[in-house]
Amino acid sequence: MELSHKPIAVISGDIVNSTKLTSEQFEKLLKRIKDIQTWISVGNSSNAHSIERGDEFQSVVHDIECALRYTIIYRIGIKALGKEFDSRISFAIASNADLRESVSESMGKAFVLSGRGLKALKSDKLVFNSDRFELTEHFDLLFKYLDRQLTELTSRQCEVMLPMLQSNEGLSINELAERLDVATATASKSLKASGWPLISELNWRFINQVAGLKYV
Repeated sequence: MELSHKPIAVISGDIVNSTKLTSEQFEKLLKRIKDIQTWISVGNSSNAHSIERGDEFQSVVHDIECALRYTIIYRIGIKALGKEFDSRISFAIASNADLRESVSESMGKAFVLSGRGLKALKSDKLVFNSDRFELTEHFDLLFKYLDRQLTELTSRQCEVMLPMLQSNEGLSINELAERLDVATATASKSLKASGWPLISELNWRFINQVAGLKYV
């Protein structure tokens, strides 16, 4: 057991219409979730994860400024698998967590806020909460627009955006096209259509707002 007084982020999600997936689709989904969780742990080795019943997932994130980026990667990484795939995700940032070896047994305000947010989701598929009211309020409307944008993305647009989010140094259009094995013009057109410039800008705004909380 580890008591953390510093703020952490908790990302909680579940799969939309998971019972309608074939066993082959479910295996593909499970692999994608595990791959994303492995990648998130590369960002910070203290980050921890769980998968419950195959269609619910959770991540404890210590590099809290990356929480939005990880949340979007979950969402578009799952959507990139095809039109049958989508998820609902609630993420929260709060201090004073009781962290245990098992993520599902850990407790604290961030876990409560994240879990409560997920249960409250109806037509929306993304929500953010924090124990700091001004932070929640600041991003509330912005994330509603982000949710709408992500919901409307095609699986192909998600596929194109994913490498951009997973690159720490940032990819040029030429590098992206090479990685996807498509023409540069095609990669550029898909990226613009996906709304990437605004999503990237929102992510940087989140990083700048949240980074200082780690040292308060």
